[in-house]
Amino acid sequence: MIDIFSFPLILLYSALFGLTMKIANLFDEHEMRWFKGDAILFGLIWGFFGILLVLSRVDIANVTLAMILAFLLRMRLDYRNHVISSAMIFIAFLWKSNFDIILFSIFFVIFVVFGALRDYLGDIRKKKDWWYKLNEPAWYYVIPPAIYGIFTSNWVIFIVFTVYIIFYDLSKYSLFYMKKYHKL
Repeated sequence: MIDIFSFPLILLYSALFGLTMKIANLFDEHEMRWFKGDAILFGLIWGFFGILLVLSRVDIANVTLAMILAFLLRMRLDYRNHVISSAMIFIAFLWKSNFDIILFSIFFVIFVVFGALRDYLGDIRKKKDWWYKLNEPAWYYVIPPAIYGIFTSNWVIFIVFTVYIIFYDLSKYSLFYMKKYHKL
């Protein structure tokens, strides 16, 4: 019998979580279209892979919840498919996971502070200088989990969120910047 929460499958869920999150975002904010209803479908798929991450391990669940609630506080859940996927993840967390106040708080603060800096640089300041380019890849999903891994010897969060951001950025750059889509 296959263990659906084995580490290789968790990494697959993380990759697909990042990929579908950005694709869902491209359907809304950048008018990418593949077919009618694509934004809602990819919001549901994004939520499904988020649920699998939340159900996999308590540490991954708490960091994923921190990310989703940081999106909410930063007002990044600005389309229907964002809200649907985030609600799915939040409900799954409440239903099956345990809240680790310390782990959640550490990453929630990091995601809010550095996410808000990224929002400021990209949405308000709008200068495409070195400071913007340094923050664009969202290193706060990689560096703080690496530091956490150094102090706790728990490298799972670092690996899972590194895979997530790699696939998020791959979909972002390969689809959006190459313009491999069309408007309906």
